[in-house]
Amino acid sequence: MSVVRRLAVFGVFCLLCACAGTRAPKTVVTERPDWASLFQERGVQGVLVLENADGSVRKVFDPARAARGFLPASTFKIPNALISLETGVVSGPDAVLRWDGVKRSAEAWNRDLTLREAFAVSCVPCFQGLARAVGSERMSWWVRELGYGNADISAGVDVFWLQGGMRVSALEQVAFLRRLKEGRLPFSARSMDMVKDVMRVEEGPGWTLRAKTGWTVGTDPGTGWWVGWLEKGGETWFFALNIDMSAMAQAPARQEIVKAALRGEGLL
Repeated sequence: MSVVRRLAVFGVFCLLCACAGTRAPKTVVTERPDWASLFQERGVQGVLVLENADGSVRKVFDPARAARGFLPASTFKIPNALISLETGVVSGPDAVLRWDGVKRSAEAWNRDLTLREAFAVSCVPCFQGLARAVGSERMSWWVRELGYGNADISAGVDVFWLQGGMRVSALEQVAFLRRLKEGRLPFSARSMDMVKDVMRVEEGPGWTLRAKTGWTVGTDPGTGWWVGWLEKGGETWFFALNIDMSAMAQAPARQEIVKAALRGEGLL
């Protein structure tokens, strides 16, 4: 065998070894029927997925529902913010989104808000305005590029996450969040870092929660979401919960269930 051919064979061998070394770990899935009590105590039905940083450990209550798609509701504010920042529709977390003057039932929405504030109070009209500024063509391209759920925005550029055919599962939410946390989405590091910053909802000694709620109200029951991740002691745990939710009184159950599960696992 010639020297050139030997070098070529060695190069292919090294490439194969490198690919094998970066292969995603096999996911060990553990069903958690004991988590049923977390839902029953609060009178709701739903699903919860917890996954560790590299996806090698998944804990799930109701695996069938975990794979089923639902309207993302305001959890879509995460990709919406990313797309709006990347396209220059909004310049940063402290850019002001002007109130349109229309009085709405959520008093917190009835004023000018920064992107950070609009995310925190889940201002639907603010993010509808951003989506309209992005436009249907660019929005459709970005949602497909992200592989976000089934990428169906046909209901309209400013409502597709609230009504229509868009669907995303709890498992898909976790996969999307992992790519965001790891900086593997097709956005600039600047855009991803800014969105991760505005997602911060709670902190304690040595830990940080980054998350977003959601609730679809056009169906009965609606779907209540809480998705995000916990950073603690160098570890990251991603979570996605959705529940059947028909009334605002059920809203606290979303965070309560996730936090109870995290505490039960010794993670919070």
